[in-house]
Amino acid sequence: MNSKRQIFYRIIKKVEDIVFSLSTLIIFLPIIILIIILSFLIQGRPIFYVSQRIVGPQKKIHIIKFRTMVRDALNPKWKLEEKYMKDGYLDVPISSEVYTPFGRFLEKTQLVEILQVFHVLLNRMSFVGNRPLPENNVALLKKKFPDIWQERFKSPAGMTGITQVAGKFNLTSKQRLELESLYSKVYQEGNILKADAYIFFSTIILLLLKDVSAYRSYDSAKNVLTACLRK
Repeated sequence: MNSKRQIFYRIIKKVEDIVFSLSTLIIFLPIIILIIILSFLIQGRPIFYVSQRIVGPQKKIHIIKFRTMVRDALNPKWKLEEKYMKDGYLDVPISSEVYTPFGRFLEKTQLVEILQVFHVLLNRMSFVGNRPLPENNVALLKKKFPDIWQERFKSPAGMTGITQVAGKFNLTSKQRLELESLYSKVYQEGNILKADAYIFFSTIILLLLKDVSAYRSYDSAKNVLTACLRK
């Protein structure tokens, strides 16, 4: 695709990130303050969870979220990686006992992700993009998919992404990586604004309906991204 058009798409994407992050911060600031107070009163300290994440082959950032799990969630006794790690993707189901009651509420409403608007505002992430991953997850991806693991990192990391709207629990690791890599290819060569609009509005629908039937299928998500590559 025309390089000038790609530059235009990326500029608009960046402008959208700034507008969305500022708007979200203004709208949700009272809710953020309320969550901090309630979290302290209900489950005590620490209120926040900080984790180093990989957002590019050579780029790392510290992600901050509200704590949603028990204090010793990283203790081997919970066996989280043993139970839920699949070839580099760790997805702990909301039903797991490792979540606190208040944390489960934050996860269900996706309010756990709201603090990441600061990363978007600071140009460390985008509103839409492939989710950043912990370092040990990336190490497993390298081992399982040595030839293609880097492809997913050729676009900015995001708060919500294609695998989130396609139902990550319903995807194999290979399907997940394929969708993420295809999204990065759209960012490099296609109409990223169209792809982002699809992901953004699909995310809104999921948040409103809270129904697994609202997830896009792997095939439909792949078809949309493929269409975004056409000139």
